[in-house]
Amino acid sequence: TLSISGITVTAVIVDVARSLSEQGFRLLAIANAHLDPEHLTALNEAVKLARVDRLLPIAFPDLTRKPWGSRLGDEFKSGACHAGQFESSIVLSEQPDVVREPVRRSLAPNPASLSQAIKTGKRSFAEAGGPRAYFGSPAAASAEEGRRAIDVLGAILEEAAGRSRRPARAAASRSDPRGAEGVKLAGMTAVITGGGRGIGAAVARELAAEGAAVVVAARDLDRVKAVAESIERSGGKARAVRCDVTDPSSVHALASAASRQGAAIDILINNAGMAHSAPLQKITLEDWQRVFAVNATGTFLCTQAFVPGMLERNRGSIVNVASVAGLVGARYIAAYAAAKHAVIGFTRSVAAELEGTGVTCNAVCPGFVDTDMTKESVARVALKTGKSPDAALAAMLASSSQRRLITPDEVAHAVLALCDFSGQRPNGTAVTIAG
Repeated sequence: TLSISGITVTAVIVDVARSLSEQGFRLLAIANAHLDPEHLTALNEAVKLARVDRLLPIAFPDLTRKPWGSRLGDEFKSGACHAGQFESSIVLSEQPDVVREPVRRSLAPNPASLSQAIKTGKRSFAEAGGPRAYFGSPAAASAEEGRRAIDVLGAILEEAAGRSRRPARAAASRSDPRGAEGVKLAGMTAVITGGGRGIGAAVARELAAEGAAVVVAARDLDRVKAVAESIERSGGKARAVRCDVTDPSSVHALASAASRQGAAIDILINNAGMAHSAPLQKITLEDWQRVFAVNATGTFLCTQAFVPGMLERNRGSIVNVASVAGLVGARYIAAYAAAKHAVIGFTRSVAAELEGTGVTCNAVCPGFVDTDMTKESVARVALKTGKSPDAALAAMLASSSQRRLITPDEVAHAVLALCDFSGQRPNGTAVTIAG
């Protein structure tokens, strides 16, 4: 309920889950009575990330979804979800002294249906039509209703916890990053841009380990050849292709090479990117255009090239590697943040266009990752500020509320989860990865 960003809520829950996992706990259960769509999205993304990172399972019964949505009373069954009244009753039951009775009793009923708004894709109370973020009739709230709701919530949480428990060996198996619930990609083909190092190389290895034949692309052919050869030495299938994602003819050549011998492209990972930092007044137009060309235009060109084939087969998964900079701004990264914001907007728009086709488009948004690109950024900051490399890195981590660098493998696990064809895949989501 607090006015903090969704990305912060997600990061906090994942950090708690990581800490509890390290201490040997087996389950984290979250009881949530606040039905703000953004809030629910943040909590659901935390559940996904904990699963991707092989942390302890999180039991979070989303009260707007089956089977839980019909368990809290007539207002849920009818689709007229009374969030304001529902929450007010709980507080009256547990902490009546904090309720400002004159205010509560003065609030007019709001008949709008929040649950129906959520089902139709509304992402905020304002979009759903809620006056000052409440629904139902807070004036009609009662402690008795609150006690009943708490009893039902407790039963729901206990049942959700039972469903979420995994065998100990699945939660504890860190030696195999795929765990006991690994995604199987046998017979599929994946294209990874920017695959010569860092995140791209890690993703290529992860998808190949799950059985996919991978096409590893980047401007530096020697680097992608080295990655492809290492995958093949490990028993995987891989090919290296040179590609400059800012050049339409090069992207067209990549699409032709990837589908050579009739191979259907099932997965596209738009990972090619570049970092940039400078004060606003020192960003040149050339800098700006180059950052957008690599990060945003490249993502557009590759997606446009591979989507038609996916639509023909009604099957495909596109994952764009964005950044937390695509969700929030920060000092000295105006060009980079703007380009990554463009990637997020592009992801959500393409997802909306592809809805119901069998093709999905999602994004991962990591913070600072332990890659050569980050090392180069640290060196630039150290040079410009006179700080030591360690101090420069600490300042960068603090700017994104990170305690450590994220590993490329952690990002690869998140990408793999979004390529899971075995169940219902998300579409249009931006998964944050916090360190």
